[in-house]
Amino acid sequence: MIIQTVLLTTILNIPNHPDNIQFPEYDFSPPSSATYRYELGNGIPVYIAEDRELPLIDISFTFRGGSYLDPTHQIGLSTMMAGLVRSGGTTSLSAEELDERFDFLAAGAAVRGSGETVSASLNTLSSNIDESFPLFVDMLRNPGFQQSRFDLSKDSIVERLKQRNDNPSSILKRETSSLLFGNSYKGLQTTGDMVESVTLEDLQSIHNVIINPANLIISVSGDFDKDEMLQVLENQIGDWTFGNTVAAPPDVDFVVEPGIYFVDQDVSQGGVRIGLRSLRQGDDDLEAATIMNYILGGGGFSSRITQTVRSDEGLAYSAGSFLAPGVYMDGMWGAGYESKSKTVALAADLIFNEINTVKTDFVSDDDLNLAKSALIEQFPSVFQSKAQTVGVFVSDEISGRDPAYWSTYKDRINAVQIEDVRRVANELLRTNEMAMLVVGDWDVISEGNERATMNDILEIIGGSIIELPLRDPLTLQPIE
Repeated sequence: MIIQTVLLTTILNIPNHPDNIQFPEYDFSPPSSATYRYELGNGIPVYIAEDRELPLIDISFTFRGGSYLDPTHQIGLSTMMAGLVRSGGTTSLSAEELDERFDFLAAGAAVRGSGETVSASLNTLSSNIDESFPLFVDMLRNPGFQQSRFDLSKDSIVERLKQRNDNPSSILKRETSSLLFGNSYKGLQTTGDMVESVTLEDLQSIHNVIINPANLIISVSGDFDKDEMLQVLENQIGDWTFGNTVAAPPDVDFVVEPGIYFVDQDVSQGGVRIGLRSLRQGDDDLEAATIMNYILGGGGFSSRITQTVRSDEGLAYSAGSFLAPGVYMDGMWGAGYESKSKTVALAADLIFNEINTVKTDFVSDDDLNLAKSALIEQFPSVFQSKAQTVGVFVSDEISGRDPAYWSTYKDRINAVQIEDVRRVANELLRTNEMAMLVVGDWDVISEGNERATMNDILEIIGGSIIELPLRDPLTLQPIE
């Protein structure tokens, strides 16, 4: 038996240990957006891809224009409008009839608003496209904004607003946005009075501004013939009257005041966010910064912040950092964790130690190569389905990303050197410009323990320790 096994291993050239297995290099070539891009007769861009794997069709309409267009006294207007385009029926069908028609056709339709866009999606059986797609288009072009659904939407939003202080993480998110983006559309929050002030005329007005073909890019994937689908699109929206193209989102020119900010809450753990404004999409240093952040805190269990704060010290279940480049404004770098009140300061001290290390010492070859390999191996997942692929190209066209971005991504990652990592760490991780927000029992948190107090952290960041009042969840006014 032993002789037979040895002979079989030799004949088949099977390694005698898993460590000796050699895998061929995975060579992935990203698709080109030009391969998928077409235009309808009226000039609307369409990214289209056939996919016969399942008898389904996915259609997305993405409109430029989002909450940055909301009046300052009605923050959340465009998001409310988007939801009611789907739930409020059409001018010819009640909300209940529209829901029933979509259900009968086994079609899923949704409309969502965000900071910069409003997106509408339809998932339908390919056999039902002739019925479900005209229904989808009618919903977008002729929303009914049914009064009963309008009232229900207001009530639901107000109820959600009432819960904004129920979870410390919600307070962290809200106040971090305010600290880093000020009174811009990125930092402002809706209130109960704003919701109540919205009228049906307001909804129709913001709908006319955003939901029109001058702002539209379409993506379609699924079980269809491409030429036939382009004709379907032409037939349904070729006569859609163009309105005005919305202006691009404004830059956010806001200076972050460094320091330690806290919201005092009687909870057993302290939640922490540390952040500052950072790079924009297309910056020459974005790849080096991405690798630096991966090594520092964005790489999961292999990252330094996670290893130190979670694995070595056991101070937090989750601790790490992120880099979110901006499109129309400076983006954000941030770090976060939750820890027992007595160890909040210690965890922060450990994070700032890791920041200082990546700024003063060269990272190792192993760390650099691990980060590069991980990012390159994750890269193909961006295009893992036809729906995702055309969706990426729609997003790229809206944001103005360089069409060569994906084809040169791997080369740009591989070109990053150890010296680049240290350089961008020094340029981006400016501790004297960071704002640190803490939500928790401040008396205990500030005292810390024998290894670190919040006064020690203040010496690193600079600025002052400032209390932010807990705000009423509906009015956002300070609670006495």
